[in-house]
Amino acid sequence: MLRSIRTQHSCRETVLFSMANVRHLILLLLYCDGVNTETTPSPQSDPVITTRKAVSKGQNQVIIEELAILTPQNIELLCNLTDIPNNPPYITGYWTKDGQDIENSEETVNRINEQYVLKKTFSIQARDLGNYSCIFRENKAQVTFVLDVPAIKDKRDKPIVSYTRDSVVLECKLKYTPNTWNWYKANNTEKVLINVTANPLNYKIFNNGNATKLTILNLTEEDSGKYICSAEFDIKPSESYIELKVLSYIEPLKPFIAIVAEVIVLVTLILLWEKCSKPQHDSSSAGENDVCSEQTTKLTRDESNGVENSTARQRKLDH
Repeated sequence: MLRSIRTQHSCRETVLFSMANVRHLILLLLYCDGVNTETTPSPQSDPVITTRKAVSKGQNQVIIEELAILTPQNIELLCNLTDIPNNPPYITGYWTKDGQDIENSEETVNRINEQYVLKKTFSIQARDLGNYSCIFRENKAQVTFVLDVPAIKDKRDKPIVSYTRDSVVLECKLKYTPNTWNWYKANNTEKVLINVTANPLNYKIFNNGNATKLTILNLTEEDSGKYICSAEFDIKPSESYIELKVLSYIEPLKPFIAIVAEVIVLVTLILLWEKCSKPQHDSSSAGENDVCSEQTTKLTRDESNGVENSTARQRKLDH
């Protein structure tokens, strides 16, 4: 009996020891796996480089290539010059950005298969957008790559005119689809985001891929101003300004009202002039009549005196 109890106790200790060893083994494996995970370097992929190419033929030729940049990227610009007289074995080329020479960009370009290839890789972030030009010094050939976000179409030179209590729709559209659209109203040097949720009775925004529409409801004269539609890309936004002018319904009638007012003033002046000039005319006529009467009376008296004098003379002659 005692031997059986000792045997059971020994088996129990063996099982417990085995379980402890298993636990230690599992912990050891997990630790080793964690160490391997932390120390194993992840493979690094090479950066993707986009190549843009332009071909310039002959001397004094200037080519402009517009490139839409949507995301930060590494881009290789390549200029291929052909058809050069005399085909020299090499020429000199260099790069500029926005008219300024890029440091250490000048290099000698050898002739290969009757062509001269000048290329350079640029890392483009928002601040790096601009005009990049490759220039071949001896031949004055030039290729300019315009790197910028896509431009919004239908930019207006004249404001959109609407009237109070009406609604107006402002629209922007471009070739590429942005991540999202935003609308702002310009406030002096700042721009204020238009929040449709906070002003549902005044604004509605409808986005459809590469186009957006802003509807302004219940217009007032305070809604006049500049509105900004902003296409949000990874590298930077593309913006366009739309000017809105809100008029009252009386505004179109102002020229007509001004003309009517001028006519009324003119007629009033004419009537006043006639009224004021009529008594003067009557008084002058009366004066003229008095003068005429005096002259008539004087003439009558002279004639009477003449008749009397002639009669007296005749009597003297008779005597």
